Amino acid sequence: MDDSDIEIDARVTDERTVIDVTGTRDVAVVVRSNDGERIYLPPEGFDDPVSGSPYTSPYQGAGAGGEESPYGGASGSTRGVIETADGFRVTHPEAASEFDVYRGAE
Repeated sequence: MDDSDIEIDARVTDERTVIDVTGTRDVAVVVRSNDGERIYLPPEGFDDPVSGSPYTSPYQGAGAGGEESPYGGASGSTRGVIETADGFRVTHPEAASEFDVYRGAE
């Protein structure tokens, strides 16, 4: 895969939406569902190997007080963002009605 090859794989069930992004670290995913809109950013530090990424996330993992952040999920989370070998996975806790992927400018 070169820098221009991006793959998006989405699986929607009645209970959740899982979106796999491979081939890039420079995208943000916006998911819309019955409860509204949620923005998912790549895992924190994910732009380290890719200089100049506009999408860095200070929200990965647990939030203040040990609560789960809506922008990232801890290990075993039912929602949020987790790192994969060549991208990341977004898990949204509802069936998505629509989603968009925004790529960073080079």
